[in-house]
Amino acid sequence: MTLALGIGANSAIFSVVDAVLLRPLPYPHSERLVNVYELNLRGTGRSATQLVAPGRLEEWNARSRTFDGLAASYFENMTDTSGAEPERVEVRRTSPRFFAVIGVTPALGRTPTPDEERFGGPAVVVISDAFWEKRFNRDPQVLGRRLVLGGGQSTIVGVMPPRFTYPTASTEVWRPTQAPQLFLAARSARLYTAFGRLKPGVTLDQAVADLDRVEAQLGEQYPQTDRGWGASLVPMKEEEVGGVRRSLWFLLGAVALVLLTACGNVACLMLADSARREHEIAVRFALGADRRRVIAQLLVEGALLAIGGACAGLALAAWGVAALRVAATELPHANAIAIDTRLVLLTLVAGVATTLVFALAPAVQATRRDPADALSRGGRAFVGGRHVLQHVLVASQVALAIVLLVGAGLLVRSFVHLQHTSPGFDADNVLTFRMSASWSERLDAVVQREARTVNRLNGIPGVESAAFSQQPPAGLEIPPGEFHIDGRDPAERTFATGRSVSAGYFRTLHIPLLQGETCSSDPSASKPTVLVTRAFGNRFFPGENPIGHTITPQGLPTAQRIVGVVGDVRENGVLHDAEPLIYYCGFNGYWPDPYFLVRTSASHPATMNEIRAALHEIEPARAVFAVRSLDELIADSTSQQRINTYLLVAFAVMALSLAAMGLYGVLSQVVAGRRREIAVRLALGAQPTRIVTSIVGHAAAVAGVGVVAGLAAAAIATRFMSSLVFDISTRDPITFILVPLVLAAVALTTALIPARRAATVEPMEVLRL
Repeated sequence: MTLALGIGANSAIFSVVDAVLLRPLPYPHSERLVNVYELNLRGTGRSATQLVAPGRLEEWNARSRTFDGLAASYFENMTDTSGAEPERVEVRRTSPRFFAVIGVTPALGRTPTPDEERFGGPAVVVISDAFWEKRFNRDPQVLGRRLVLGGGQSTIVGVMPPRFTYPTASTEVWRPTQAPQLFLAARSARLYTAFGRLKPGVTLDQAVADLDRVEAQLGEQYPQTDRGWGASLVPMKEEEVGGVRRSLWFLLGAVALVLLTACGNVACLMLADSARREHEIAVRFALGADRRRVIAQLLVEGALLAIGGACAGLALAAWGVAALRVAATELPHANAIAIDTRLVLLTLVAGVATTLVFALAPAVQATRRDPADALSRGGRAFVGGRHVLQHVLVASQVALAIVLLVGAGLLVRSFVHLQHTSPGFDADNVLTFRMSASWSERLDAVVQREARTVNRLNGIPGVESAAFSQQPPAGLEIPPGEFHIDGRDPAERTFATGRSVSAGYFRTLHIPLLQGETCSSDPSASKPTVLVTRAFGNRFFPGENPIGHTITPQGLPTAQRIVGVVGDVRENGVLHDAEPLIYYCGFNGYWPDPYFLVRTSASHPATMNEIRAALHEIEPARAVFAVRSLDELIADSTSQQRINTYLLVAFAVMALSLAAMGLYGVLSQVVAGRRREIAVRLALGAQPTRIVTSIVGHAAAVAGVGVVAGLAAAAIATRFMSSLVFDISTRDPITFILVPLVLAAVALTTALIPARRAATVEPMEVLRL
C-alpha cells in the first residue's frame, strides 16, 4: 500500500506533465510554429504586445523571407438557425492559408480552397470532431450539408480529427474570413490571433529581424499607423504551456518527495523484516547457502512486492488521471491526459527499481551478521547500532514531510488570502450570460439591440439591475492599450486597460461612484464619454481632478471626455493588483456579443428560465449561452491555484502519514528488541512512566533531527514558490511555526502507542522466554 500511494501519485502527476509539457504539439514539425504579435516599440510590459491587423498580416506574409507562411484567426459567437431552435456556435474566422500553415489535414473531406477564402467566394465551413458528433451523430454523409450561420448558409466541406483543437478546445467551426478590402485597410484594427511556420533552419531571432525589416518598410509607407512598431514571436508550445509550466514542475517535484518518503518507509519495513528473519537466514547459512543466493532471494521477494505495489499504483493512477481531467479542464491539452503504454512501463519500472534499490541495503545487512551469533540468541533481536540506518531513514521521511507541509501551508494560507481579497465589486446574486451575435452586424443595429436587451432585462420581476460589459469582471487579462491625454505633449506615451460597459454596470456590481456621473443610458448620446478608476486618476492626474479632461485612445479618431471616477477594481482577476482602468461608455463602441450581467433580488430572485423567456420575446433568433454566476467566474480565475493547493495538501498528508508509519515501525522494533531489558527494569522497580518517557524521548530525538533538516530544506525550496503564492512571504513565520508543531503532535501520538505497550509488559512472562 505504501508503494501504491507513492507510485500512483507520481504516475498520475507525470501523466499530466507528459501530456502538457513533454509531448510536442499535435501538428507536423510543431517546433517550427510560432505565435506572431505586433510589438509597440514605445510600450512596456503587457502594453507592448498587441494582436495583428489583418492587412498587415498579408503584407508580412508577402514580404517576409523566413516563413513558409503566416495565418491567423479571430473568435466569433454565431447563431445556427438550421435546426428547430437557434443554437450558439463557437466559430473561428480564419485567414487564408490557416490550415496549410498549421499543417493538419481533415479526417473527412477537405479544407477551404483559395477561391473560398477570398472575398465574395462560396460560403464554406470546416467542423470539429466534437461538433460532428454532437450535431450530426458522426454521420459520414455530413459533407455537403449546410449550417445557417448569421442568417447565411454555409456548406460543410471538412471534419477535423479529434486531436485538432487549435486555437481552443471549444472551437466548433472554422469559417474563412473572406475579408473585404475595407477590412484589410483598417491598419489599427489589431484583432488577429496570428501564427506562422518558420522555414527549416530559421531561428527565432532571424525571423524577428526579418519581420522588423518588413515593418520598418511599412513604417515609411504608413507612418501614422506603422511607424514605431515591430514584431514579437513566441514559440507556439511556449505560448500554450508557459503559464502552467512552473506549477506542473513544482507539483512533480512535490510528488517525487512523496515517492522518496514511500521508498524510505519500504526500506524501514524491510530492515525490520530482515531483523525478524535473522534466525532463519542464519539457519540457511548453516545449511550451506552462500551469501549471494540469500541476497538474491531477498531481492526477488522485494521485486514481487514491487510488482504488486506498482500494479496497485497503476490502478490509483488511473483514478487520479480521471479526476485530474475533470478538475483541470483549463490546462492546455487536458484531453490528452491519459494512461498510455509509456506510463504503464514507467510505473512498473519505477516500482521495481525503487524497491530493489531500497531492498538491497536490508538484504546486505541481513546477510552480514555472524550466523553463530544469531543462532546462539535463538532469534532474539539484537539491540545496538543496527537501528542507525532506520533512524536515518525515519528522520529523512520527517524532513521530506516538513518540506511538503511547509509548501502546502504556504499555498493554503495564500489561497485563504485570495478568497478574502475583494475584487472591488459585489459578485453575490449576479448572473452572467452572452447572446449569440455576429461581427457582420451594423453598428447602429448593435447599439439598438444592446440597449433593447438591457431595458428588457431591467423589466423582469426579480431583477434589480442589468448591464453589459465587453469582458467579464475579474475574468480575462486584457493588455493595456495606448491613449493620449489631450493637451499634453504628443510624444508622451500612456497606457491603460480599457473595456466598454453600459450605464448600469457600476450599479449592478455595486462599484462606488466617487466623483462625477456615470455613463448615459441613452444610446443616441452624441458625445463619447468614459469613466476612470481612482488608480487611473492617481497615476495620470496626481493632485488634480481628472473629470473634464479628454483622452484619445489609439485607433479611435474621437476624443473621449472623462465624466466620472469610480473605485478601484481588479478587472484583470483577483490575482492582480487593481490597475488604472478606463471604462468606455458602451454605446460609443462596437462590440456585438458582450457579457450581460443581471443582479437578481436576494429575496425573490428571477430565474434563468424567466430571463431566457423574456429575451426570446425580443430576440427569438438568438441563443443564450455561457450562463454562469459571477461567483463561479471569479472562482474559475483562481482554479489553477485551487488545484495546486489541493494536490500539495494531499501530498503533504501522504508524506506525513508515511513518516508517522515509519516512526511507528522503528519504535515498535526498538520496543520489541528491548523487551527483556524493559522487563528487567520493571522487575527492579522502574516506574512505567519512566519507560514511556524513554521511548517518547527516543522518538523526539529522531523526529527532531528530521524537523531541523526539513525546515532548512524548506527554507531553500520555498524560494522557488514566489510565483505560486499570493499576498504572503515564502518565509511566512506562521507556516514555519505551525508545521513543526503539527508534526510534533503527530510524532508524539505515534510514539505513545508502542511506549504504552512497552510500559504494560508482564516482566515474568518476558523473562521466562
